[in-house]
Amino acid sequence: MQNTAKQETKTADLLQLGETAVIHSLSTTELSVKLLQMGCLPGKQITYVRSTLGGNPLYLRIDNQFFALRREEAAQIAVHHDSSL
Repeated sequence: MQNTAKQETKTADLLQLGETAVIHSLSTTELSVKLLQMGCLPGKQITYVRSTLGGNPLYLRIDNQFFALRREEAAQIAVHHDSSL
């Protein structure tokens, strides 16, 4: 039986510290193309690891790679929760 519940999607800049989600999609920008080339792909796990004192940049772990992204850059990554996480 398939799970027909709609998954809530939000952007990576809204993740809470320590929260893990799954990348759903990326916006269509030049930065998104670079993130895709570096392995930031839909279906990969993303975890908000830490941020600096001012909350910018965010340190994100994506499939065992670490990225430091500004909040406005992280806002280009749509994520959803996976019940198996």
